[in-house]
Amino acid sequence: MSAIERVTAIQTQRLELHTLSPAAVAAFVQGDLEAMRALTPEYEITDHTFSEDDHVLRMRHEQLTDDPSSEPWLYRAAVLRGSSTVVGRAGFHSPPNAGGTVEIGFRVASDHRRRGFALEMARGLLSWGDAHGARRCLASVRPDNKASLATIARLGFVRIGEQIDEIDGLEWVHALELSHGDVSL
Repeated sequence: MSAIERVTAIQTQRLELHTLSPAAVAAFVQGDLEAMRALTPEYEITDHTFSEDDHVLRMRHEQLTDDPSSEPWLYRAAVLRGSSTVVGRAGFHSPPNAGGTVEIGFRVASDHRRRGFALEMARGLLSWGDAHGARRCLASVRPDNKASLATIARLGFVRIGEQIDEIDGLEWVHALELSHGDVSL
């Protein structure tokens, strides 16, 4: 994957999903939001933009330190097109494994919920992942997270099991076989 492809935002009807560069993620982890803002001029970062994702961004920092080429698969800021407003974030937990499986994660900022952004972010990310080699996607969701369960159900995910997550506790694991190039998810 070329450097140009790596930094290209995923375009959806209302959103642009921008990657966070290894340097931007490092700035966040170091608590230097000014440096992070300078590295992400495409959108506005407030003191609260990524505040709920401290743990996730620390994990992504470790991944990007080990393998900067994983950037396009990881954390993306969901920016409202034609503005600099971040409405959420979406990404995969890692690039596809040897079998082509990825796991998706997404979060919509509290003041932008109930507008279909989660579904739009997930569709855009799944279509991009499918076009770039992912063949199957997992989604692990707490049983009490009704909004995320509804989103993944609309996408066609099917429950295949459960697991205990060290942070979230009980999660139901769902899977979606990707369409291998059909971006109509």
